[in-house]
Amino acid sequence: MIGAGPIGCAAAIAFARHGATVLLLESNPRASERFAGEWIHPSGVQSLERLGLGALEAITENGPRRGFVVHPEDGSEPIVLPYPDGMTAASFDHGELVSELRRKAAALPGIDYVTPARLTRLSPAPAYFDSNSGAEIQINAARIVAADGRRSGTRRLLGLGDGSVGISIMGGIVLNDVDLPAEGYGHVMSGGPGPIMVYRIGANKVRMCLDIPPSAAGLRRDTAALHDAVAPVLPAGMAKAFAVSLKARKPAWMETRFQTRTEYGRGNVALVGDAVGCTHPLTAIGISLGLMDVEALLDSADVADYARHRRTAARVPEMLSNALYQVFSENSYDTVAIRRSMYDAWRTSAAERRRTMGLLAATDLRGRSFATSFFRIGFTAARRTVGREARAGHWRGARHALSAFASWSTWPLAGLIPGYRKIPAHLTAPRAGRPG
Repeated sequence: MIGAGPIGCAAAIAFARHGATVLLLESNPRASERFAGEWIHPSGVQSLERLGLGALEAITENGPRRGFVVHPEDGSEPIVLPYPDGMTAASFDHGELVSELRRKAAALPGIDYVTPARLTRLSPAPAYFDSNSGAEIQINAARIVAADGRRSGTRRLLGLGDGSVGISIMGGIVLNDVDLPAEGYGHVMSGGPGPIMVYRIGANKVRMCLDIPPSAAGLRRDTAALHDAVAPVLPAGMAKAFAVSLKARKPAWMETRFQTRTEYGRGNVALVGDAVGCTHPLTAIGISLGLMDVEALLDSADVADYARHRRTAARVPEMLSNALYQVFSENSYDTVAIRRSMYDAWRTSAAERRRTMGLLAATDLRGRSFATSFFRIGFTAARRTVGREARAGHWRGARHALSAFASWSTWPLAGLIPGYRKIPAHLTAPRAGRPG
């Protein structure tokens, strides 16, 4: 097992409990201290329970998470989006979860936890470098499972390389002694340099995740400018706590990246979690997908069988993450129209709230659910915008609007066509301007 983060530890424990003898390698034991995923959707919570890890203290001490609250940029009433059927998620401190999982793994007789140690080669025979002894040690393994993250060294050794593309920059900062507008929910706020996500990770700790585009990268160094850009979109109590935290420490920054989840390994080497692929953290799907990878691998005859299953199952969560980030982060006129249409749909339709949250929870993996939701929201936005231009006699503007919205039509199509993987437009082409 390569990598002792949350997914690697969960996999090691699961395989050991199924009778395997596991060598668990971690190259950088302090990596768990970095800013990383801290939300597990209901699908991931269910995976933990089936893997026998549902009682982890780090994910139960904060209580269940019931969904999200979206705060529109126009200052209108927040929109509450509960998970369907009473399902719940979990949020936690990343370092605390990893520490607990490593302790559990190291305590199992079937697991040999070695750190610091890194995989050095896969052929002609797998081997790792043990920093404690300074020796390269050969491995005799029936299967190698790599959970070594989005910069996976195992992926490179397989010849797959890093095909990821940068999206934005995200900063994480802890706010102390602050109440959330709705406890038990994650909060997503629009109107800043980029979307903001806020959720509780401890009795007195709230995590704030600040997304900024590369064009605003200077905000990483200028905390006064960062405060002025972010504070106006926060509730008063949260803005005050944000100012206090900024005076004490700078946010921990990371680059967000996208890599499609199509490569799951070769031969007897399986990739799981971010080693397969990654999306923007706004939808917080990463850990849940990784846990579902582990479950699927346990139930698969071989790596090829595992890959066939996961390519299909992970397609819709990946597309949803890409689509929602594009809708929340861009401010072209067509994107703003779609965002407003989405807000309206969530406010007025219980069925749309349910469908969106089933997709976000990754308990609904059906392409037609994604297609239905996106078509209805997009069609309403296009009809309103084109109709407004036409009623005003702006025929050129109406044609331009139709052209701009046509680029969005491929999103619902992607949901209906098996194997179609939609890449975010902002990673591949510039957006059209406002109709004139």
